[in-house]
Amino acid sequence: MVHVGRRHRFVIVAVTLALSATTCSGGGSDDGSEEFLGAKAMHEPAPALAGDTVDGSAVALADLRGSVVVVNFWATWCDPCRDEQPELVGLAGDYEGKGVELLGVNERDDTAKARGWIEEFDVPYPSIVDEPGAWADDFAFFGLPDTYVIDRDGTVRWAVYGQTGAAQLTELIDDVLAGPSAS
Repeated sequence: MVHVGRRHRFVIVAVTLALSATTCSGGGSDDGSEEFLGAKAMHEPAPALAGDTVDGSAVALADLRGSVVVVNFWATWCDPCRDEQPELVGLAGDYEGKGVELLGVNERDDTAKARGWIEEFDVPYPSIVDEPGAWADDFAFFGLPDTYVIDRDGTVRWAVYGQTGAAQLTELIDDVLAGPSAS
């Protein structure tokens, strides 16, 4: 997986912000093409994501092996994150009991504010606290929001750079559910 240093990430984010005022990290294409901004097919091992959650418990991506996992990076100060949160909550309900888990990563944020966000949106899935942004490099993280769809074997199959929604994620999740595992 490509790692982007802090200086380069700053330049990428600055250029992206100049390109799109509607997201914290860039847009995406309306035509569904696989390009840097928007959905990108991948075949990379998922990082060993683990940590304490906003509610004080602990969670690890490895504990969810055997399920398709949707990992969403978000922050309370990110307007596109706010826009996509109700759809993520809806997806969690739609896929409950169907072998799909959602996992949030609260990126560079205040934990008390994140707790309020989770209560406001009635978020049913855990979110790892990442105040220093330590997981950003491991995920080749572009900016907020970013979302990753990981197969049952722990391989990242899709990355969505920028805001996503239920329609796009349903298509990506269903693709991974129907496809073969990485083994």
